[in-house]
Amino acid sequence: MRLRTVATLPLAAVVLVVAGCAASYEERMTYLDEVSQQGIDYRTKLQEQNTEPSKEACSIGFDLLQAKPPYDRDGGHVTETWREQVKESYIKSCMTGELRPKPDPSGVDAVTPVPITPQQPPVSPSSLTATG
Repeated sequence: MRLRTVATLPLAAVVLVVAGCAASYEERMTYLDEVSQQGIDYRTKLQEQNTEPSKEACSIGFDLLQAKPPYDRDGGHVTETWREQVKESYIKSCMTGELRPKPDPSGVDAVTPVPITPQQPPVSPSSLTATG
């Protein structure tokens, strides 16, 4: 019985260390893509309800999402800066309908503005045929 306890302690320690590790840059960028896509999906739902995708409406959608971003610091910590980047990613994607540019790895210009462009009408197949 004592041998079993000794054998499980190192395994438990490994699990705790792995659980508290920060996600890699690539994992965090993948998460931003997922959150951005959820923002775009929420935009579609708003438009289906004839609601303009405004910052306020998209903020409500983000609050409903209750996002749990991966740790960006060892020890199981999510910094406020990272949490704000996740929120910004969702809201800008919700407002524009496009995945937002990712922050650069060094943290310089990590929060980048995305211009809000007016919606263009869909191109109909008949307007693509050559007249000639």
